[in-house]
Amino acid sequence: MEEIRINQVGFYPKSRKVAVVINRDAAANDTEFQVVRASDGRVVFNGNLSETHVWKESGETGRWADFTILDNPGRYKLVVGGRESHPFHISSDIFRDAARLSTRTFYLQRCSHELTKQLAGKWARPAGHPDTAVSFHPSTGRTGGKLNSPGGWYDAGDFGKYIVNSGITVGTLMAFYENFPNYFPDRSLNIPESGNGIPDILDEIKYNLDWMKTMQDADGGVFVKLTTLEFPGYIMPHEDNWERFAIGKSTTSALNFAASMAMAARIYAPFNKKWADDALARARRAWDWAVKNDNIPFKNPPDVKTGEYGDVNFEDEFIWAAAELFITTGEKKFADFLKTKDIGYKGEPTWQNVHALAPLSLSTTKNNLPKATRDSVRASIVSTADKWLKEMDNHLYRVPDMKFIWGSNSIFANKGIGMIYAYKITGDRKYLLGAAEIADYLLGKNATGLSFMTGMGTKYAANPHHRHVVAAEGLLKDKDGSKQKRRQTAPAEDNVVIPGFLVGGPNAGQQDKAHEVVYTYTLPAKSYEDHYKSYASNEVAINWNAPATFLFGAIDALMNADNRPAPQTPATPARPANRR
Repeated sequence: MEEIRINQVGFYPKSRKVAVVINRDAAANDTEFQVVRASDGRVVFNGNLSETHVWKESGETGRWADFTILDNPGRYKLVVGGRESHPFHISSDIFRDAARLSTRTFYLQRCSHELTKQLAGKWARPAGHPDTAVSFHPSTGRTGGKLNSPGGWYDAGDFGKYIVNSGITVGTLMAFYENFPNYFPDRSLNIPESGNGIPDILDEIKYNLDWMKTMQDADGGVFVKLTTLEFPGYIMPHEDNWERFAIGKSTTSALNFAASMAMAARIYAPFNKKWADDALARARRAWDWAVKNDNIPFKNPPDVKTGEYGDVNFEDEFIWAAAELFITTGEKKFADFLKTKDIGYKGEPTWQNVHALAPLSLSTTKNNLPKATRDSVRASIVSTADKWLKEMDNHLYRVPDMKFIWGSNSIFANKGIGMIYAYKITGDRKYLLGAAEIADYLLGKNATGLSFMTGMGTKYAANPHHRHVVAAEGLLKDKDGSKQKRRQTAPAEDNVVIPGFLVGGPNAGQQDKAHEVVYTYTLPAKSYEDHYKSYASNEVAINWNAPATFLFGAIDALMNADNRPAPQTPATPARPANRR
């Protein structure tokens, strides 16, 4: 089973369907494969394995098993020389649960909010961190008084709230809404606001935007984060009673805020014009503050040990904020600013480099960019997607080339989003198929053989670095790790892990080795441990789930809008199906 790496959730009838068969021992001599029905083992497809491919990042050689032509809905397994893969489905809505569960994690990350059993089920918990009387850290420049800053999302596996990481997160989710406004309508996510006549995804994003508004200072600047001075232990949110602080102000926090609020102003105007007008006014004030304070980096003060999100390059934030303000207002000063900048798409965004969010927004959102400039921006997206597709055609796991750093899974997801934009620009289905193959990687077709989406697939990440999950399961009492092993194969109803989180993924840096994490492999693509202490490879984070939501939701929406058959991988010599 571990020699066959496959998307454990499944495939759309018209998507490309490729598994990776690792060359080990006798498996290296096999030349054929079969797809069988999971219910009775009946063969529905016979195919030939491809030539061998090598990947130095994982230290593996292997071959492709391409069964793209199989499009009958059902539950199947792939068999090579008597060895079976994990089961998978073929279905016209195969990523729908992944999209919904990924989006639901934001509700489950709510701060200052009780998760009721009615809406959260087994993951119900009391409200944590009211944040109605937050202290000002000296780094804010404020003395005396308290900040009323409730709400928002817990950033990751800890209980902090960070403006910089919130920026790319809400930006990605709002971009999804602008491109697919009907995908998460009212009553689709089962959240407290469901039934209010507003799309549920906008209600959920607004919960964090409302918190972000509270972080703007009177002068227009924006506090960097709201956290304790150091990370708490593995406890539930309501058990954390340490003092919480508003900490720092920086150019990056102001610009992430400005970009987010500018997007929100245009998106929420049809639903709440007063709120949207306030968002735009706040965006302008944050922009003006950043222009006057254009080189204010943030570094953790000596007494602060929580996430830093440090950044000393502000050009990308200026470009993103200017682009969103230009799209929303059409004003000349923002157009003039963009004229002097490179707004071409060169690769996927990260929290530290949000430049790519500007060309993505400018390419598909209605704006007054000159046609020649807009065409150039769109061409840069397509050109980058073409580069990635070329890399995929030569890659053992059929993914774009990359280095494995912290949060590698979100990098893959964001590359998939770039391909979605290329598809929307050109209508060429090769980009949609490429995006779907990147989703295959996240769901099990990778060097670990694990689905990186918690609770999804047969063998999935079950022990994330997430205080709520760890505290609920009581892992700290299990010194021998037996509970972790049980969780990996336990039925879903017995599993405490929250489904739908995209864990960080392989990270060659292995920065948590100093904290008792023992890595099985040193190879970059296998530098991953499904252990709750592995914050460097197995933490969850809102900025990783946002591109997962976009990727799975976009693929589901577009696959169901496009019924053309998928071409078979040209390099794979497969023979006609033996179908019954």
